[in-house]
Amino acid sequence: MGDRGREGARRRVRLFELVALAALVASAGTVGYEIGTSQPRDLGPFGLLRRLDYLVETRYLDPQVTRPQLLYGAARGMLETLDDPYSRFMDPQAFKEFQETNLSGHFTGIGIIMDLKDGQVIVVSPIPGTPASRAGLQPGDRITGIEGRPTRDMALQRAVALIRGPSGTVVHLTVDHGGHFEEMALTRGVIHAPSVTGDGALTPEARDELHRLGVAYLRVIMFDETTGEEFRRALEALASAPRGLIIDLRGNGGGLVDSAVSVANEFVPAGPIVTSVDRNGKQTVERATGAARVHVPVVMLVNEYSASASEIVAGALQDDHLATLVGVQTFGKGIVQTIFPLPGGAGAAITTYKYLTPGGRSIHKKGLTPDVIVGTRLEGKSPEEIRRIQDLQLERAIEVLRSRLPRSQIPLGGGSRFHS
Repeated sequence: MGDRGREGARRRVRLFELVALAALVASAGTVGYEIGTSQPRDLGPFGLLRRLDYLVETRYLDPQVTRPQLLYGAARGMLETLDDPYSRFMDPQAFKEFQETNLSGHFTGIGIIMDLKDGQVIVVSPIPGTPASRAGLQPGDRITGIEGRPTRDMALQRAVALIRGPSGTVVHLTVDHGGHFEEMALTRGVIHAPSVTGDGALTPEARDELHRLGVAYLRVIMFDETTGEEFRRALEALASAPRGLIIDLRGNGGGLVDSAVSVANEFVPAGPIVTSVDRNGKQTVERATGAARVHVPVVMLVNEYSASASEIVAGALQDDHLATLVGVQTFGKGIVQTIFPLPGGAGAAITTYKYLTPGGRSIHKKGLTPDVIVGTRLEGKSPEEIRRIQDLQLERAIEVLRSRLPRSQIPLGGGSRFHS
């Protein structure tokens, strides 16, 4: 073959190589894919979602996917985009459980109040007499896994839904007790959680000291729809008119604003209790009705898990100099979520207001600073350390209250005589 023939052959080989390469490049992006070419018409601002809904319904391989699944997923994603851990979508089952727990105080589970902190699920407080309390869960414990699922950045309502279940069934938790991890199996039960309790859970020594001083003790565990009435009945049930009152809000993660206002109304004689401010700066003031019945020295116990509605009550009494706050800095949740029922039985909690104390303070991400700081944060502490801190705070609360009683009302004898 001559030089001209060989050159022509080489050109044909290079041309073949280029064609083959072009074919490979063209097919590389479509292996396993089919390119859809139809162009959807403009369907308005939600055209993207409508188009995806249509494509999944008509083209997706698995025909078992339901429209509610798609709608709930889209709604959940819409609120998650807000990057607000308190605004969330609830499907019908989650919304039903939310209403049962946060409104009625009766539910099936293990009996813990939970919240989110730094993207992790934390135990705010175990409810006394429940599976969680009996198993030894403590305030500040981090629940890092539920049934093998990591909880990091998990939506709070998702964690609640995983822990809930029929009475008598078992839920498996991975719990971080201050760096010590424990696998726990808890049997779910029907939880009947009173929101207001007396001094029955205190040590005998603490109760004796309170009775000797003529001081009453009430713990508010949560603010649900019955808390205002429960608190009123608890005041009326006191054996005799107390000389002073200790209100324990430690571990109270909040609840309904109306219930918080109802409790504060027992103390605040007149003026504002809390002011809500919406996105446009419009203010709505909740004022005392003038029906206050507590006119004795008051001390409020607070800690890092006293949040939201608890901070409304504590902030109102602190600003009006009606109570002395004892403990450590509170949680700092100064925003309010409005609960909106949605079609099909679903619901949404959406942040709609921030609130201000009567003195105009915004405590969001700041918390309330106690008048008397006692103890340390509970997170990571052993049960023994937690008990010691809580007893120390109660002892100091009694001492503060004792100093505020008229001297003619103080029985003879020493100061507080209990500590563990």
